[in-house]
Amino acid sequence: MKQTILTKYALQTILVIAGAFLFSLLGLSAATRYDNKYITKAAPVQDHLSIIPEKGYCSLVDGWELYPDILLFPDDFSSGTHTYYHTWAGEYPNLALFHEDKNPYGISTWRLHLQGNGNVLLYLPEPLCATSVYVNGVCLGKTGEVSPDSYSPLIKDSAYAFSLEGDAELIIQTANYSHYYGGIWYVPVIGDADSVSHLVASRMLIYGLLFFSSLTLSLFCIVLWERREDGGRTAAFYFGLLSLSFAIRICYPFLRLFGVPFVRTLYAIEDAAAISGIYFSMRIALLLFMPDGFARLKRTLRILSLGACGVVVIAPLFVFPVIPWLVQWYGPLVSWYKAIMAFCLISLTVYGGLMGLHHIKVILAAAVANGICLIYSVLSIGYYEPFAGAYPEEYGSFCMVLAFAFLMVQRSREMAAENKKLNLHLQEEVTEKTEHLRRLLTERGQLIAELGHDMKSPLTSLSNMAQIIRLNDIMLDEDTHKRMAHIEEQCNILSDRLKSIQEIAAQTSTPVKMEPLLLNTFLSDFCHNCRPIIELYGPNLFESITPQPCHIMANREQLFRALENLLYNAADFTPPDGKITLSLTTDEANAYIAVSDTGCGIPEKDLPNIFRRSFTTRGDKGGQGLGLAITHTIILEHAGTIDVVSKEGAGTTFTICIPRVSPRTFS
Repeated sequence: MKQTILTKYALQTILVIAGAFLFSLLGLSAATRYDNKYITKAAPVQDHLSIIPEKGYCSLVDGWELYPDILLFPDDFSSGTHTYYHTWAGEYPNLALFHEDKNPYGISTWRLHLQGNGNVLLYLPEPLCATSVYVNGVCLGKTGEVSPDSYSPLIKDSAYAFSLEGDAELIIQTANYSHYYGGIWYVPVIGDADSVSHLVASRMLIYGLLFFSSLTLSLFCIVLWERREDGGRTAAFYFGLLSLSFAIRICYPFLRLFGVPFVRTLYAIEDAAAISGIYFSMRIALLLFMPDGFARLKRTLRILSLGACGVVVIAPLFVFPVIPWLVQWYGPLVSWYKAIMAFCLISLTVYGGLMGLHHIKVILAAAVANGICLIYSVLSIGYYEPFAGAYPEEYGSFCMVLAFAFLMVQRSREMAAENKKLNLHLQEEVTEKTEHLRRLLTERGQLIAELGHDMKSPLTSLSNMAQIIRLNDIMLDEDTHKRMAHIEEQCNILSDRLKSIQEIAAQTSTPVKMEPLLLNTFLSDFCHNCRPIIELYGPNLFESITPQPCHIMANREQLFRALENLLYNAADFTPPDGKITLSLTTDEANAYIAVSDTGCGIPEKDLPNIFRRSFTTRGDKGGQGLGLAITHTIILEHAGTIDVVSKEGAGTTFTICIPRVSPRTFS
């Protein structure tokens, strides 16, 4: 059985790898064929003359004359001859081959003869690192300052418009003392203004898609950047860093569009982001495809990757300005490093897949595609440069970003399904627990009610017998008579407490049934019913009810009982010449019922305790302290609150707040 499973995994791995190889090669082949400056180039004729089409665009690859270590102006070519080299754009990354000490820095002049008719636009992408452009002896513009005495680098994509009427002479002066690349390394593009403008806009659109998608994904996944319990980092952490490093790496066209003043620093950051992306890809492969074992290999790859990240930062910023001849080794070293890492990346993923560890097939395919693109990027230097699209290395990193995005979508769907399942089970469990609690409360209430009923009969009999003996004066001396009166008094107290216990049991035995209630009408009826009784106490009862319709969800009997407790309490503590006011006010969300009196008030020290069971301020006047406690419970069952404001000698106000509901609840 195990052998069958391994065979199945191996077959799946082979299919995924083969598909990734085929897809990558087809994509790179299409990009090389249809988006390559070295293929869509100006048609050369004799005497190194490049013919410019009237419509469309082309790249200026062949026919360049390179004059190293000299800045030649248009007049210089008419006054004498100068030594030059026939070359093509991208052949020489710098001037190291022209110097005995292999110093890559210096000045140079590039000359090309053009032929065409009409208005054209010359697009010079990322000149390295300062340029001046002349056409037919006229200076069209410059980026930075090319003079060695006042050298000032500026990396900025530039465009120059001019008119072609037959033959023309294009001269580009360059100076580089800042970067390991220099001169005409990136191929210029020329054509009619509309075509070249659309080309530049397409390039910005593509890089904008790559940049913003990866940046958004990396920021979205910040919450996943957490340490595992064993102190390691998760694959999601490195995927997030990969997306962030790719976003930093891919934003250079926008920086070039507006001009970059800090040449060395920004190129170092760009290179560090590219090497970091390779490192994070390796860490992902190690985590997913080599989870156990090979500790020495993992340590070696980690040291090598971190060392490369340090080299691409330290070398351009601190080493090359002091030892410039090392630049000639820098490019090949970085290229070999990328090729080695690509080979390791493909090997790790293939190994993990064959061992049955490629449970995430999309990562396996993306890692293989990333490795292939890295290798192709190294092999195609000087032979492939896109017009509008990205470079192979950038496409490879974006494959990893897309794989991460796919995993995030898949994980989100799994989490949504899991949450839905948990919510369903939670609802079922809550319903079950609620029903169990309801039955328990009902049984408890019934038990208390039955116990109270059973106790009521003997207690009544005992009270009656004590009363009969006391009233008939059956052979009672004065002391016994007092004791019988005390027994009768205690029986009455027990009867009152038993009645309170039955009320509480009835209140908690079953859930309160709520229904829509028009509060204005309810309070008016309540005042009408209670006014005769309250006025027997002496105080006058007033009402102040807003005419605005106010609807709530309530239980009529329970709410009536709560207000009745407040009203009778107010009557007990208000003098005959005082007044009691029942008011209703509203806002958008709540209804406010207030019961105010002009009575004696409540001492401030007693206010925190008045809703506690068995607490009373009546003293020796009786009372069990249950009325306000029951009122408080009823209001809580209505999802409301009750507050009290009181001042001794100035009266008391109880305010009930209950949420309002829409009148549509009635329909």
